[in-house]
Amino acid sequence: MATDGTSATRSTEGVAHRPGLAIFALTVAGVAQAADVSLHNTAIASAAVDLGMTGSQRAFAASVATLAMAASILSIGSLGDRVGRRLTLLWACGALLLGGILTAVAPGFGLYVVGRAITGVGLAGTLCLSMALIRTVAPDRVAKAMSLYFTGQVGFALPLTIAGGALIGASWRLGYLVVPVVGVLAFFLNKHFVPRSKAQEFRPADPVGLSLIAVALVGIIWGVSNASGGWTEARVLIPVVLGVVALVAFLWWETHHDSPALPVHLFKDPNLAGALTADVSFNMWQAVMTLQLSLLWQYIYAYGPLEVTLGQLPATIAMALGAFAAGRYVARGGTPQTAILTGLAGVTVAMALFAFAGADTPYWIFGIGLVVGGFSRMLTETSAGEFFVGVPPPDLVGATVASKPAIGQASFALGLALSSTLLYGGFGNGLQEALDDSGLTPSQQLVVTGYFAGDDELPEWATQTPQFGEIVSTAEDAYVDSYRTTMTLFTVVFALLWFVAAYFLWWVPRRRGSPVQQ
Repeated sequence: MATDGTSATRSTEGVAHRPGLAIFALTVAGVAQAADVSLHNTAIASAAVDLGMTGSQRAFAASVATLAMAASILSIGSLGDRVGRRLTLLWACGALLLGGILTAVAPGFGLYVVGRAITGVGLAGTLCLSMALIRTVAPDRVAKAMSLYFTGQVGFALPLTIAGGALIGASWRLGYLVVPVVGVLAFFLNKHFVPRSKAQEFRPADPVGLSLIAVALVGIIWGVSNASGGWTEARVLIPVVLGVVALVAFLWWETHHDSPALPVHLFKDPNLAGALTADVSFNMWQAVMTLQLSLLWQYIYAYGPLEVTLGQLPATIAMALGAFAAGRYVARGGTPQTAILTGLAGVTVAMALFAFAGADTPYWIFGIGLVVGGFSRMLTETSAGEFFVGVPPPDLVGATVASKPAIGQASFALGLALSSTLLYGGFGNGLQEALDDSGLTPSQQLVVTGYFAGDDELPEWATQTPQFGEIVSTAEDAYVDSYRTTMTLFTVVFALLWFVAAYFLWWVPRRRGSPVQQ
């Protein structure tokens, strides 16, 4: 894949003899986001109890870092292009340190939220700029560097998650100090091994465009995150509509502004458009697989938290292998376009395997789906990342790369919301039919429904009801049926996204009579 050799040479002057250490430094910076997701999801439960959070406070605390990341990521990528990508990355590492410490020592909800928001800004900077700087440290070996970067992220995140989990077992506050340690390590590694890099020509700031995209991402992500209980509620419709309006305004502004933060015309490039489609696909797959499969195992198979974690371990291992394989494939003459489409096909097949799951499905069936899906997801993500790094002009790498995790966050939230809506909607209908046939009064039905929703304790009279065993059995069948339906629908969605990606990556170049670029 072609890059601007002149600009790259100027950017990497003085560090050509140690690109391996530079890639390692960037990988450490990028892994902070992957580790934070797992650690925060584990620690939030204990933190909420200890700090006396209400239900609404806990929901906001759980997502505030994601919202801060979405609001700031394009601004940080653009800032890195203008004032220096390494400099901005180092400041982001400092934000991880400050945010993590404030979260860990927070005496109440307020400081906890401030700490998580600062952490989100730090994660935005370390994630997008560590990837953007790959073009600086390895301008002629982007494919190999991306492979090492993503392989290292998966490999490093696993021990950090395990160690952090052990610390959280002692105190949730200790768990929030893991990411600050990563931030400090990333600061020193990047300061010593990564060169300075910024745009060669001065570009004015674009505060209007950056504000619009921040509102768009926060509104859409926040809205769809509240949609598990229904899509017609005000807390869903208002932020989603506001986000969509802001997104349309952003696209209009960027196409009419003389110096846009993110020239959207770049996505007319078929490779970048195909990579964007892939980004939607594999992030949505990760959301659906991680949440719904873990819930199936807990509700139907009675897995404990440790069993769920170990059960999904094959996907983690396969992801590391997939990232490594992507680099080897391109190094041996394969094209990233082929790797992306192969990976998307594998993701679709894996989802289809999950769609056949039932109450008696042996684990090895799930294991095959996890291995195929994990390997394919990273094969796609690594190859798609090459286009986000290599296609844009050198002066716009930071902003363009920042759009990748922004798209990923939105599609991840959408996958969670859609799958939860579909699954619980089907499950609720099946459970209600069983309750209607049981002869229970409406008030008794509400008690039993609350029990299955995990909100209420089950009173003794319910267990002594003759029909209760039948209700439980029917509820389990309804859940499995709804799970299968949800996975089947998402299999269709991923198949359609494969065709969209194939249109951009395969059909358009051949229609134009141009060779597929590597």
